[in-house]
Amino acid sequence: MSTSTWRRSAVVTLAIVIIALIVVGVATRSAHTAPSAPQSVRVVAGDALVTVSWSAPAKDGGSAVTHYHASASPGGKWCSASTTSCTITGLTNGTDYVIKVTAINTVGTSVAATSSPVTPRYAACASFFNLPTRAVSADVLATLTAYYGAKHLGPISVVGNREKILAVSSQTIGVHHCANADGSVASYTGTVPANATAAVEVEVRHLAYPVTGGSISFVVLAQTAAGWKVVNEGTGP
Repeated sequence: MSTSTWRRSAVVTLAIVIIALIVVGVATRSAHTAPSAPQSVRVVAGDALVTVSWSAPAKDGGSAVTHYHASASPGGKWCSASTTSCTITGLTNGTDYVIKVTAINTVGTSVAATSSPVTPRYAACASFFNLPTRAVSADVLATLTAYYGAKHLGPISVVGNREKILAVSSQTIGVHHCANADGSVASYTGTVPANATAAVEVEVRHLAYPVTGGSISFVVLAQTAAGWKVVNEGTGP
């Protein structure tokens, strides 16, 4: 066989191999399908949100699932994740939602798995008298002493020498809502800066205010990078 003939034969053979590989690849890809639906969709309602979790599809269609998509109906709010849970936010409290979850691979999207109806609710109202407490800290006491000293209402004492621990997220500046035990909705105004790392409420005895005569105040303090600061003072919890 001449050199040129051998080269032509090698080229032809290589071309055949390449074509065969392409055909096999196309056939393999065409054999893949979208995954089956996710399984066991579970929903937990929160305040204006729903946390959704599920199990992986029984079949991935021959191509690994890359991510999942969960959407709420009505409204179309959604979340997505590469794991088997995510949280849909921005929902309306008191509205019934159905959550649909799909699985996606490189081929396509599964049919949706549907949850049972779920209804977001406002968080339960916290009772001032049931909040967790601890001994009042030296920093909080120093802040209170300076605050009432500037008003010429010292000396002061903290009732029970205790401070009640507040959840910063539920006390940030602005109007908040919560659900009473009877299902009614209450509104209150938070005074804690969003950048606070801690917040407490204390009952303080001090000298009487000249006009009102009040000598007991409920005081909210917030801790930020600048230290503790009084952010609200009232006559009741």
